[in-house]
Amino acid sequence: MREIKRSQRSNELGNALLDRLEASPRKQAWREALWRVRAYLVVTPGPELIRLALEGFPREVRELCATAPFHRFAARGGGGFYPDRNEIWLAAGVETYEGRTQVPLSSRHELFHFVCWNHPRYRDDESTGFPRFRAAIEKGHAELDTYPRYRDWYRRSFLPQGDHANIVELFADIPTNFRDLREIPPALAEHFEPLIGS
Repeated sequence: MREIKRSQRSNELGNALLDRLEASPRKQAWREALWRVRAYLVVTPGPELIRLALEGFPREVRELCATAPFHRFAARGGGGFYPDRNEIWLAAGVETYEGRTQVPLSSRHELFHFVCWNHPRYRDDESTGFPRFRAAIEKGHAELDTYPRYRDWYRRSFLPQGDHANIVELFADIPTNFRDLREIPPALAEHFEPLIGS
C-alpha cells in the first residue's frame, strides 16, 4: 500500500474545496471527476483521526488507541486493522469520496479492532474464540425486541453484510454505532461498558 500524507496547509485548502463540493447539487459528478485524476482533497493524519474518532470515550481507551500506528493509503475507500503488523490503514479518499462525517466512524471501527487485539480483557476473550462476547450476544438477543434501534441495525445493516457479518466485525461495530449503552441489551452493555463508558 502506498501511504498518502498531506500538509496542514494542503488540508486547509482541501477543506475549503470540500465545503463547496458537499454543498453542490452535482457533488457526485464532481467526485467522479476528481477520482479520474485520483485526487485526495483532505487526508486527515492518523493521530488527529484517533482524537476525533474517540472524543468522549473513556480515557483508558483513548490512551491505548493513541499508541496505534494509523496510516492513510492511496484508495477511494476501505481500510483495515492488520493484526500481523498491529497497524491501521484507512483509505485516503474517505473524506473526499465518502464525506467528512464518515471518516471518524470508519476510523473508530478500525480502532476498536485495535482495542480487541491490544486490551488485555478483550484480547483474552478474542484469543479463545470470544466465549464471553458470544454469551453476551446470546443473552442479549433473547430480548432483542426491547431494544428496537439495536434490533433494526442488527437485522437491516449488520446481517446483510454476508461474510462480513461475523463476530470480529460485530465487536468493532457495536461501539462504533452505539454510544448510548441504554440502546443495547444489558448483557452487551455490560460487556462493552469499559470501552464505551457509562
